[in-house]
Amino acid sequence: MSSKIVNQIRSHYRAWDRGKGSTAEKFLELMADDGSFRSIGAGAQPMLFTSDHSTKDRIREYFKGLEQDWKMIFYNVRTFLVQGNTVAVVCECAWKQKHTGKVVHTPKLDILRLKKGKITDFFEYFDNHQAYAACSPEGVCTVPQKPKPFYTSGKSQTATGVTAAAANNVKTLKKLYAQWEKSKGGSADAIVATLAPNVLWGSLSAGADPVAFTKTHKGREEVRDYFRGLVEGFQMNYYKVKEYVAGGPYVLVLADISFTNKKTGKSFVSPKADLWRFNRGKATEFHEYYDTAAVMASTA
Repeated sequence: MSSKIVNQIRSHYRAWDRGKGSTAEKFLELMADDGSFRSIGAGAQPMLFTSDHSTKDRIREYFKGLEQDWKMIFYNVRTFLVQGNTVAVVCECAWKQKHTGKVVHTPKLDILRLKKGKITDFFEYFDNHQAYAACSPEGVCTVPQKPKPFYTSGKSQTATGVTAAAANNVKTLKKLYAQWEKSKGGSADAIVATLAPNVLWGSLSAGADPVAFTKTHKGREEVRDYFRGLVEGFQMNYYKVKEYVAGGPYVLVLADISFTNKKTGKSFVSPKADLWRFNRGKATEFHEYYDTAAVMASTA
């Protein structure tokens, strides 16, 4: 991939934060004329502008809807993960809903596909359950009006290059995910054995009730609590891995998943992204991104 387009993408994200969401036209200049723009929001009623868009004019409607309903507080990027024609942007954002005054602060993952120096497809993950709640006067939001950022503004890094170590990390994960899917989530022992003793384990739902097991966990034993909560609450239907994106110490695993809530009998399906960071063959960080609104709907 040309370093020029990667630098342009990096420059856009800096401008997006500094301009507090006023630089959409600069982003559109990076899109292919027939490019697609997709969101985990998927056009749900509280955020209709997040429906799938194609061609620049239609993508522009997404940004018009965003500007109409939301005011950016900050948008910080931690890492640009680059492999082949893919750029995964690991970031966070905080926005105020203009009509309710409620604030959302969420980890975010943007996945960009490129061809001939242009973005041909864009997909974003964020905590859509939290965002939907902020759109409603009755929605429960606990984020303070001035949230504290997870990452330092302007201190992003670029992770690229599939080294021998990165290739081994991918090989390890392929084996783990095959076992995980085959057992339908019945045993997490192999996954836990791959973790560093001080691993940091995060989830997009961040411990929201009633999926408290998704809170951030530190260390192997705490991660076991995550899997206990998952097994107690949900039955895996499938976990189909589609792609591995590796660069430096990171591996991003993209999948389609489905689980059934054991208490309600309701099932959900979702695209899913698992971001792993390794050091000397052990996973030191993990964060999962998925349709949090769909998960919550299955619990009601």
